Amino acid sequence: MKTSLDSELETNLELTNNFERFLKHGQRKSVQNIPVLDTYLTLNRNGEHLTFLVDQAGNLYDEKTLEIIYLQEHIKSELRNYVHSLRSKHYGQMIEWDNASTLIPKQAKFKVIDLETGLSFNVQRRAGSKHADVQPLTKEDTAIMKQIYNGAWSWRRKAIIVQTEDQRLAASMHGMPHGGDGIPDNDFSGHFCIHFTGSSTHGSGNVDPEHQLMVYKAAGKLVDYFNEASPYQIADAFLIALNLKKPQILKMSFADAKDPQLDYFLKEKDRLKGIRKRSSHVDKPFSGVLALEFPLEVNMYRENNRVDKATFTFQMIRGSLLEPWTITSISMVS
Repeated sequence: MKTSLDSELETNLELTNNFERFLKHGQRKSVQNIPVLDTYLTLNRNGEHLTFLVDQAGNLYDEKTLEIIYLQEHIKSELRNYVHSLRSKHYGQMIEWDNASTLIPKQAKFKVIDLETGLSFNVQRRAGSKHADVQPLTKEDTAIMKQIYNGAWSWRRKAIIVQTEDQRLAASMHGMPHGGDGIPDNDFSGHFCIHFTGSSTHGSGNVDPEHQLMVYKAAGKLVDYFNEASPYQIADAFLIALNLKKPQILKMSFADAKDPQLDYFLKEKDRLKGIRKRSSHVDKPFSGVLALEFPLEVNMYRENNRVDKATFTFQMIRGSLLEPWTITSISMVS
């Protein structure tokens, strides 16, 4: 299990079950698109490795043949149990800020684990009433945190695990020292912020959408988020993923993970310094429709402090009233 193809942190579970013999009885069906998933089943056949993606229902996907494999129900149930066990070890528990604040009170020390690199460092909560204001404990901890941010401090949000003595909590951090200090000689001038479900910023008192999406990622619940999101939340998640340079989430927002336009945005994310909405979407009713179109005005921040203003018009669809919304295309006008 790994949060994305590029993640260095992965959690493995070696199984003695001979799943290969169950594949022979599985029903294969062609699919147009392979969903974006975080769980892989690798079979060793005489030194050759066969890898399949595993969805929440216990179905397998063969990326080479573009097929879904429906296993027998008792095998799917067994596979789901293994995935659940693996998920609890890899991800963190999603809890509300009030509960998190109790579990990590001010002055508490704990470990932060980055879900992408697997690097970890020790911190102390110093302050914060709406989220946790935190500082690395030592120079060595600061150096590891800076390594996670590729050697340059950044406001970019990252999915993390807060590891206490007996808890693994889903959270999000940024990497920019600011504000009050409190721990001497740690090479970190100020503090940084850690957010949990429902936490908010100290200035505006608003919930930060980027932090919240990263909390879902840290809990291993991005699929749940996209399954339940409104079309407007899907569009916002797309912009957040573009801003945070998260290819996995960009792919999850599109109907087709191999769409040529999506490929353009996957390349564009590395050419952008950032992207922000200039206007909120005017939420049209969508409860009884299967297709929707709406514009969003954005600022695209380039090198040399250049700002390009553009309007993104999102075309959204869902297969039925019970299926999730996805992006089919985005038209751009500068």
